[in-house]
Amino acid sequence: MGQTGSHPLAAQNADGSLESTDRVAAESSHFTLVEIKRLHKAFSKYADENNTIDKSDFKKALEHNVNAWSAGAQYLFLERLFDAFDLDGNHRIDFNEFIKGLSAFFKGDEDEKQELSFRLYDIDKSGSIEPKELIKILAKMYSAFYNEDQTARVSAMVNQIFQDLDINGDGSLSVTEFKLMAIKEPMMIDFVEQFLRIPEGDVDRDSLITQE
Repeated sequence: MGQTGSHPLAAQNADGSLESTDRVAAESSHFTLVEIKRLHKAFSKYADENNTIDKSDFKKALEHNVNAWSAGAQYLFLERLFDAFDLDGNHRIDFNEFIKGLSAFFKGDEDEKQELSFRLYDIDKSGSIEPKELIKILAKMYSAFYNEDQTARVSAMVNQIFQDLDINGDGSLSVTEFKLMAIKEPMMIDFVEQFLRIPEGDVDRDSLITQE
């Protein structure tokens, strides 16, 4: 990444634009300006010359802020979380995407978390979710939890959900239809929350924000 003086974050700091960037980020998220500054510092540790991070560095940045019942479940969740944060689909995350995603993940209201969950399941970024996408993710998650293949169980559950909630019968779920699952299958719609429930004595989920 070269010397510190050549890094885009250092250049921004020199002319004052970094402060402006942080203020805009704070105003458009649930974070305070102090929290944004800490997040920017954490982000800069992994950012490249274009001020973006790839999936590998994203996992390093967040692995201590996400808890799961197994290493496999955590790996899968971080894989999907990266894609959900990557709004423009260029396989890299810039600081704005980082803040928008973390704001919903850590501090979002119910609607924001549901929309983040939707993007986690929308593997092909089509704007709708097909049964195969839900089955692929949930089967891996359930199998990691139960230590045995849960594909058949998950397939039956997903197929029933589509029969009940695919209102227009197009074989996929829109964001609106997906949110109806909050009533029928809370665990599925609450996918994000499952990884924010930290066992007592475990790492603080906000350590990325509170670290100096």
